[in-house]
Amino acid sequence: MNGISDVMSAPEASGKGGASQLMKAALQDMYDNQVTLSYLAPFAFSYYRRFDYEQVFDHVTYTMASDKLPRISKNTENVQVKRLDFSSNTDLLKSIYQQSPLAQRGGLNRADWWWDYLPKKFANRQLAVAFEHQQPTGYVIYERTASEFIIYEVANTDIESRQALWKFVTKHGTTAENFIYQSPVADIDFDLVDEPYSVTTTVQPYMMARIVNLQDFLEKYPTSTPAKFTLDVIDDVLSENNGHWTFEFDGKVRSVQKSNVPLDTHTAITIQQLTKILFGYRSAASLVEHGKIAGWTSDNVKNLDAITVPQKPILADYF
Repeated sequence: MNGISDVMSAPEASGKGGASQLMKAALQDMYDNQVTLSYLAPFAFSYYRRFDYEQVFDHVTYTMASDKLPRISKNTENVQVKRLDFSSNTDLLKSIYQQSPLAQRGGLNRADWWWDYLPKKFANRQLAVAFEHQQPTGYVIYERTASEFIIYEVANTDIESRQALWKFVTKHGTTAENFIYQSPVADIDFDLVDEPYSVTTTVQPYMMARIVNLQDFLEKYPTSTPAKFTLDVIDDVLSENNGHWTFEFDGKVRSVQKSNVPLDTHTAITIQQLTKILFGYRSAASLVEHGKIAGWTSDNVKNLDAITVPQKPILADYF
């Protein structure tokens, strides 16, 4: 994956098409260098949709008064939560992160230098780590101000550690007026609190993604469901992705083939809409319902949706 952020032009160069040419050249370079995906931090979603990027990541911010915090009743006596220095203990967090949905649903594979960078970028953040039988099994990264307790990241390898971490958080109920959880998980969890009206929730569109190399992405796509379908794909920037594609998977052997069959533009799907489907952000059935794709048979819709990941993607990082 290649990431793009902070795209800008000098004022005297704006409006001349230079940024558009650079974006197209960058995508072609990515394809030529065998890059599978690209993520992008947009200043305007509509602009980057010209290059077939699509919004697939959301963040949800929960705000709750301290006296409305849920009670954690589950017994967590086998787990000990310790406050540790963030900058000197990132090694404890790496394996926990890799095993969590933060890394396994579209998130970054954090390199060592990125772990070293995070405490420097966020110097005010603090760390608590859960230990079970003296092994690290979860962590929470947070920040405290005079009136707020802000949770930025929670990861764990088992349920008991998760419960212990949230019990640690709620024990701070007397130290802050409000608790804020900036969650990269797009699912809304109103049902997990006693009084949903007590929670102020904001859903914020986050970053965009694009399939750069469709063949490679389909060959690596994480599915265990046998399926067969065909796709006519339109990519206005990367012609290598244009064409008639056949995907077959019997549970063991996978075949992804691009043929010379003429493209059926009436039933074709853009690489942009296909990105949303394969990232699990929106189903093919939903895109048909909203008129974003047309002319598909019910079997093709069902077969494509059958292999897609069932949850929305998660991206905790920003670049």
